[in-house]
Amino acid sequence: MDKKKEYPDRSVEEVFFAYGNMLYRIAFVMMKNAFDAEDIVQDTLIKYMECRKRFDTEEYRKAWLIRVTINLCKNRLRFYRNHPKISVEQLTRYYETREDTELMDSLLLLPEKYRELLLLHYVEGYQCKEIAKMFMLSEATVRKRLERGRKKLSEMLEKEGALWKTE
Repeated sequence: MDKKKEYPDRSVEEVFFAYGNMLYRIAFVMMKNAFDAEDIVQDTLIKYMECRKRFDTEEYRKAWLIRVTINLCKNRLRFYRNHPKISVEQLTRYYETREDTELMDSLLLLPEKYRELLLLHYVEGYQCKEIAKMFMLSEATVRKRLERGRKKLSEMLEKEGALWKTE
């Protein structure tokens, strides 16, 4: 009788020492930077930990790891393509007036829970209902945070003696 030889499960550490460099090289070539490559390898190892699959051969395990690494790279590249990053320095080039600069600088200093909502509502034009769905909050919570965020922003601008005042 032909019995299938089953390879024992390997710990994440064993997999990392056996394949980590190879996975990193693949991710680095695809992502073109070390930080993303390291993140991809880490995400691959997390997927391996979560995987309940029994690998019949060591080659199959290696192929699975390579495929997961490539897919994670493609997903991240697709995300970057659909959500281009812009730095604060690049953004300042688009400010038309000194008031715009002061407003955006102050906005970036707000706590995240206010900053995100204010940006989405006033800069991107999302309605409270849409923002509530995105953040899984009630519309009343979104409206209240917008109100508090406007108040904090107004206080910051007044304290700095800014030319521009929020309404």
